[in-house]
Amino acid sequence: MVSAVAYTAFNTIPADDGAKRRILRATLPPTNLIRIAPEIDSGEFYDSYVGRQLAVGVNARHHAIKGWLRDAGLRKGHRVLELGCGIGTLTGLIADEVGADGSVVAIDLSPKSIEVASARLSHHRNVELIAADVLEVELAGQFDVAVLPDVIEHIPVEHHRALFERVAASLAPTGFVLLNYPSPHYLDWCREHDPQSLQLIDQSIQADQLLADVYPSGLYLDLLKTYSIWISEGDYVVAVLRPAAAQRVFTTKPEQNPSVVTGLIRRARAKVEFELERRRSSAARRAPRR
Repeated sequence: MVSAVAYTAFNTIPADDGAKRRILRATLPPTNLIRIAPEIDSGEFYDSYVGRQLAVGVNARHHAIKGWLRDAGLRKGHRVLELGCGIGTLTGLIADEVGADGSVVAIDLSPKSIEVASARLSHHRNVELIAADVLEVELAGQFDVAVLPDVIEHIPVEHHRALFERVAASLAPTGFVLLNYPSPHYLDWCREHDPQSLQLIDQSIQADQLLADVYPSGLYLDLLKTYSIWISEGDYVVAVLRPAAAQRVFTTKPEQNPSVVTGLIRRARAKVEFELERRRSSAARRAPRR
């Protein structure tokens, strides 16, 4: 975890000491959502990642997130908030899912990423792209879905509670939040065995810390699951959060129609029981009276 002390240390270096500031700055976490201090333009970190994102394009991770969104309840006509959209790789998939009657508001702190996303998604009329700080930008109206695709691990943990409070305030009462982030166990392994695969910083998001930041905002954990995209043992985590206030009515689950096989088994068992009872009754009638 990187604390605010590191940013304070950065700010204490004189502005004219560029070499020393560049060295320390390289140790600070990139974030495509939040400006930590005026002296640090966090957007620049991800401006330099645009070429890499373009080279990778839409991949299995984006399709996996789309699948989890569907499972959680993403539907046609939904209004979606995407935080940390980058060049819009996932944005386009979501826009297609919600259709012309739905919409996507996608935010990223990197102006260059938003510029590229605007060109890539120019044919999507239901997408609004914004280059802004998510803790400062005005979010009009409510959203049915908020998705954070691989971003919270790059945001200093001390800002997570404020982030979730902001997201919860913009969520419709029946909406949900979907988080996707690297498995903390896999990240810990990468630090030791494959550090070159990590970004400037990738924080391990542990469930206890995540929930400590989520629950004060009025959200509750509906799903937490480790799953595999490229690593057999599980390299990603998906979490679904919902407004706690919406969970007030509990209904009995309707009886499901039995399958054909189950019905056949029940009928066969009933026939056997009937035949056994018939034989017992017949034997009782034939037994001599005493």
